[in-house]
Amino acid sequence: MNNRPTIVFVLYSGKDFSFRDVELIAKHVNIKWKSDVRPRLICLWDKASIHYDLGYMEVLPLKTSPGVIGTWSRIHLYSPEMEQYKPFLYIDLDTAVITSLENIFDLVKDDSKFITLEDFWQKGQIATGLVWFPKNCKETQNIYNNFTAPIGVRMDSLIRKLCNSTIFWQRLTNTIIDFKPRDRQLLTVLPPNAGIVCFHGKPRIFEATHIKWVQEYINQAESKPERTFYSVTVIIPYKVDRGWLKDAIASVPRSVQLLVSQGEGNWPANFNKVFDQVKGKYVRWLHEDDMLTENSIQDSVRAIEEQNVDFIHGEAVEIFMNAGRATARYTPKIQIPTLQDLLTKNIIHSATLLYKKEVFEKVGLLDETLNTAEEFEFNLRCLKAGMKIGYCSAPLAFYRRHPQQKVRTVNIYEKKAEREMVRNKYKIA
Repeated sequence: MNNRPTIVFVLYSGKDFSFRDVELIAKHVNIKWKSDVRPRLICLWDKASIHYDLGYMEVLPLKTSPGVIGTWSRIHLYSPEMEQYKPFLYIDLDTAVITSLENIFDLVKDDSKFITLEDFWQKGQIATGLVWFPKNCKETQNIYNNFTAPIGVRMDSLIRKLCNSTIFWQRLTNTIIDFKPRDRQLLTVLPPNAGIVCFHGKPRIFEATHIKWVQEYINQAESKPERTFYSVTVIIPYKVDRGWLKDAIASVPRSVQLLVSQGEGNWPANFNKVFDQVKGKYVRWLHEDDMLTENSIQDSVRAIEEQNVDFIHGEAVEIFMNAGRATARYTPKIQIPTLQDLLTKNIIHSATLLYKKEVFEKVGLLDETLNTAEEFEFNLRCLKAGMKIGYCSAPLAFYRRHPQQKVRTVNIYEKKAEREMVRNKYKIA
């Protein structure tokens, strides 16, 4: 399976579940996931009116018909409208993710097969708390085409009547554990082989906090692991903290190397002076008044690796600190700019860039003689040297616009003169 893994949740608000449950399982999926190519998380929500990208997860409207409420709203997973997201793994919100779901994806040797749970208490019967939805699946098409209205109290009853064949996860692995292994008894101790724990009914996860491992599971989603140097280095160069340095540092994931470089030199000098400490395969800078989105590192690495390029840029969320306007989404008009494109108009948002470390080793570090056009010049230098640029269609940074920004405090004529000098240096004859 070479494509980016997709995981889908469904939230029908009301009786038992809220967005708190979505956040809990989404955080655990991301915490436990090991690969740099991160999964695409999608939540279908009945309260959503439009598609919205939260950075770490996408939210889509959950479309329902009159009378289709509660667990029956999951029938939308079988609809033709969801074909565009397949293949995907669906997982119930009342599921505890103990180890990486990569282990579940590894079980899918043939992604054209429909895979479901086997009911824990009714052997040989389908349960739909964990489902692999393949593309162009006859079983799922038949289920949707023959659905007219809710029958009985369980959607699984309908699935069992309409589905002739399936593969059961429990026949592929022993890591899927029942939270209620015996009547009126709960799983008080996690077995060593536990990969996921299925609650499937009362009590829900947040109702079982009297059990130690469940409370620890909830707490884990709120805590951050110790910083371990991984594949990315983030450098925050600055001279003076303008009040947001803590926010910038807090936005950097604990799984990457962070170098905070303060100095009396200018911004490129403060960046350059710590470059010899870089341990990551990839490098990005972050201004001390900006922040990374939660998905920034994962999506940037995924984009640069999948596209096999030397550096990437993407979208940004601009935060306006003055009254009257709150935020705006910046989306470059040109995704893969040429050298001439960049000379004509600098469309790359500097807060979104990620480079392979070897780029700096080939073309050199930032030009310390520049004061406002150092990033612009560096990108031109990369393109002129034949470096390949890619694009990530996701918000990668929060960029503050405020009166103390360097671009607003530098003399406008000096700024224009510096940019024109850079353009003349790389002008195509």
